[in-house]
This record gives sequence, C-alpha cells and structure tokens, in this order.
Amino acid sequence: MIKLKTRELVRMTDIKKKGRVWEIDFLRGLLILAMIYLHVVFDLQCFYGMNLNYDGGINDVIVKIVGNSFIMVSGISTAFSRSSLKRGFLVFSIALGITAVTYLINPEFFIVFGILHFIGVCMIASPLLKKLPTPWLFVLSAVIAATAVIAATTSILPNIKVTNNYLCMFGLYNSEFTSSDYYPIFPYAWAFLLGMGLSRILYKEKKSIFPFTIKSRFVNFIGRNSLYVYIIHQPVILAVLGIIMNIPK
Repeated sequence: MIKLKTRELVRMTDIKKKGRVWEIDFLRGLLILAMIYLHVVFDLQCFYGMNLNYDGGINDVIVKIVGNSFIMVSGISTAFSRSSLKRGFLVFSIALGITAVTYLINPEFFIVFGILHFIGVCMIASPLLKKLPTPWLFVLSAVIAATAVIAATTSILPNIKVTNNYLCMFGLYNSEFTSSDYYPIFPYAWAFLLGMGLSRILYKEKKSIFPFTIKSRFVNFIGRNSLYVYIIHQPVILAVLGIIMNIPK
C-alpha cells in the first residue's frame, strides 16, 4: 500500500511538472541568477567600498533589462496562476516583511517599495485587468511607456511637486525619499501589462510555444522557486561575502 501511494505521488508530481511551461521557468531562473550577480556587485560596492560601477555602464543596463523582463514574465505568468489574487497578497505580505527587516537592519538602505511590492500589487489587480480586452492591455502598456519616456527626456510634462512620500508607489515622491530597491507602478506597469497581453496571444493553450526543451534542472528549479530564492539570496550573499572578505591575507 505504501509503495502504491509513493508511486502515485511520484506520478502526480511528474504530471504537475509536465504541465509547467519550461521556458517561463527557464527565463525566470536566468533572471534570478542575473539578479544575484547584481546584488553581489551592489553589496561589494556598498558594504566593502569596491568601485564596481553598479549604477553605471553595463551593470546599469543589466539592472534595467532584468527588472523589466522579470516584471513582464510575472505578467505572462498570471495566465497560468490559479489564484493571482491570493498569490499577490502572499507576495505583497513578504515584501512588507522585507521592508520591516531592512529597516531594522539599516534605516538608510531599507526597501520602501521594491520589485516584490510592485509585483504583489499588480498580481492583486490582475483579476480586474484580465477583464480588459487584449488590445486595451497593449494600448495601456504603450501609453504608460510612452508617457514615461516623454517625462524622462523632455520638459513637456509639468513637474509634480509633493510634500510627502505617501504616494511613492505611484512614482510621486520628494527629495527626502530613498529606497534601495524602487519599482513604482508608474512607469513599470507597462511591462506587466505587456506580459499579460502577450500571454493571451502566445499561451492560449497554456503550453510551451517551442518544439524543443532546454533541460537545465538547476536553472528551472530556481525559476520554479524564484520567490523563495529571492527571500533567502541576500542573507546568503552577505554571509558568504562576510566569510570571504574576512579571510586573513
């Protein structure tokens, strides 16, 4: 009886894995690995004084690509989620926990509204967004992206001055605002909306769009467990760096 139950459990697990879209896990895994690299660079520069140019050069390009791509993949993934609302609350709750922990550790570098806060809010809103026709998702995405580009490159839009930072999640803040990780709804919502739109075109049947499979258990495992890896990766990085950097030379 035990053997039969074990076999049945293995069979159900295999079916569940087969039901996943491998390229989503693979891409998310690659993005998480890139994020880990960026945080290693950030920690070395911030806590150990190494001049690694985190805010410029190729690292700045990687930050933009990884952040926007991860948000877009999150938008695509709403097509496969059984309950985006429930998972959204989970992600946002974890994000609030990270805010509390980072504030207790160092108030100067704590995270006010980072990428997990952003994704959590978008996932909570996704049941309403799913009611929009597909063309409207692309239109809204394009409008937000275009407005952000105009705001960043010209002086056509008036400068909006605020006296407090209560609306920082919408991109409105004053000179006193700081957040070591910051992804406001404006302008980053464009990537999430684009992902939702693409999911309706590319993943109508909720299966892989490629006739092949790239087998990488390590990368796919990270992709499947990206939330948990995100939670533990920074403490692990700091612990490892603390050991390495304090080895007597």
